[in-house]
Amino acid sequence: MKKIATSAFTIILLLGLGTGVLAASDQIACKVGDFKEMLPMMQDKHPQLSEKQLKEMHKDCVNQMKKESSTNCMINN
Repeated sequence: MKKIATSAFTIILLLGLGTGVLAASDQIACKVGDFKEMLPMMQDKHPQLSEKQLKEMHKDCVNQMKKESSTNCMINN
């Protein structure tokens, strides 16, 4: 029983530390594919918008992510 408890505690601790490192890393940013790749998903999520409006939304999202690497854009929510 002690081995199981120790193993479970170790796994939980490692997962928690890994999550903290991942959240603190500047190397991992919100990734958005190119517009053609994202278009079908964006059309499903925002059917009321034209392709021109979706392209502008994508452009704004990419620009925002360049400005603030930790920002989550609307496309990924």
